[in-house]
Amino acid sequence: MKRNLFLFLLVLGCSGFALGKTLPLSPQGKAQAALYLDFLQAAQAEVRLEENYCDQYRSLLPRAPQDKYLLRLLMVCALSQDNIEEAEQYISYIEQGDNSAEDWSVYAFYLWRKGRLKEAQETYEKALAAAPDDLRILYQYVLLLTYIDPDRAAEKLQEHKENYPSIAHVIDYEIGNIYRRRRQPLKALEYYNAATRQDPTYPEPYLARAEMYEKASQFFLMLHELESLESIGYESAAMYSRMGSVYVLVRDDARAKDYFQKAKTLDPADIPAGYFLALYAEQEGDFLKAAHYLRETADFAQDAGKWLQVAFYQQQAGQMKEALSTLKEAYKRFEQNVEIGYFYALALQDSGKNRQAVRVLKRILQTNASYEQARLAYAFALESLGKYKEMEEQLRLVLEQNPQNAAAYNLLGFSLADRNERLEEAQELITKALEIQPQDRAFIDSLAWVYYRQGNYDQALKLLGSLDEDFINNNADVAYHLGAVYAALGKPEQAKPYLERASQENREAKNLLKKLPRSAS
Repeated sequence: MKRNLFLFLLVLGCSGFALGKTLPLSPQGKAQAALYLDFLQAAQAEVRLEENYCDQYRSLLPRAPQDKYLLRLLMVCALSQDNIEEAEQYISYIEQGDNSAEDWSVYAFYLWRKGRLKEAQETYEKALAAAPDDLRILYQYVLLLTYIDPDRAAEKLQEHKENYPSIAHVIDYEIGNIYRRRRQPLKALEYYNAATRQDPTYPEPYLARAEMYEKASQFFLMLHELESLESIGYESAAMYSRMGSVYVLVRDDARAKDYFQKAKTLDPADIPAGYFLALYAEQEGDFLKAAHYLRETADFAQDAGKWLQVAFYQQQAGQMKEALSTLKEAYKRFEQNVEIGYFYALALQDSGKNRQAVRVLKRILQTNASYEQARLAYAFALESLGKYKEMEEQLRLVLEQNPQNAAAYNLLGFSLADRNERLEEAQELITKALEIQPQDRAFIDSLAWVYYRQGNYDQALKLLGSLDEDFINNNADVAYHLGAVYAALGKPEQAKPYLERASQENREAKNLLKKLPRSAS
């Protein structure tokens, strides 16, 4: 038998001798000892799953170019890195003879990757002849047979089931997988059921049957399998999430939430559990909890949509600064995501940071010129900065792109009315907006403001009086407009409560309130 260098050195090293100290070594012996130590370092790197362990093995080849064991290791490295050309450089190991089961199985896998399936099959059979009880080689062989001779694959597994009754349940499960891949579900179920009879605590057949039932939309049968698993003490976050998802489909929210919570207990970062629990928290109005659930999911850092959703939840919870901070961070992370940029700009506008919003929106429009909503938001920001000429240019572009954009007509018309300019044109623009969206309360307020500017106070009051009280109270500008109309009509008592509501946010309302006759105070 040809002695393997590394095996010899390993035995020598484990025998208690101190290389280089206790034994007098020749120069050749010292070189072999150094090679042994370098090999051990590479082997330890492999055990630790370090990325460069294959490079360490490669560095040893010039010092032992014909070593069979090293050549086989290098072939495994090349195959694992999908480098068939490199693998071919190490084929000589199999030609040295005296091949072990591992030698044959590695070579068989190489032949498989080369598409030489018949030769691969014969080589796996040599490996199994050398080690008939090696289940890892058996499974590789069976997987190959599944592609080229499925009946033979099942037959081969059956032979091993008779020889190894202690793992009969595992073999039946694998046979079931063969038939499932062949799209023979009844045959697959037969073997999955046999596996469960032999070992009721073996989870894989339950999971396989559950997946089959799920794909067939037989959700109650799927739940039965998973609940059976749960009853024997098996649990996993993935299983509980699947159960929760099915209960969502059948609209059993209580059970769905229960199973999602179980999944989250086992894995706080479970993606489906975090997503659905966030939706349930949103339905219950607990927006901070919803944001917390999304932030914990494993894919949060890479999912731009979830960052937007978290910002939305923070806004709904009244945490405007936190929402802006979330969008700012998302804007940095997802620089090319135009939706992130758009909503970040809107948040900047809401915070009164219109100059920053203009920069963000301008950048979006440079690469997405047809993004209508972004251009409209850009016009809003320009209007807030008093850049009316640029604003009008942007709105004309919006209307050129979409003549039915009511918001663009309204913004331009209201801006003119607010500046008391081109009032006849302002009226036409806002009237056009109302033709498109006749029930829009903001547009009604805009037209009322045009009438106010024109001195048509009765018509302005008629329009503002048609608006519901909640809308007026929740919009400082609208409350100011109504107060201003009442003041112009000489009705300070009616004007005062509206101006008081608006004065905290609207400077003009505050100034007008001071000018009311004292009798209204």
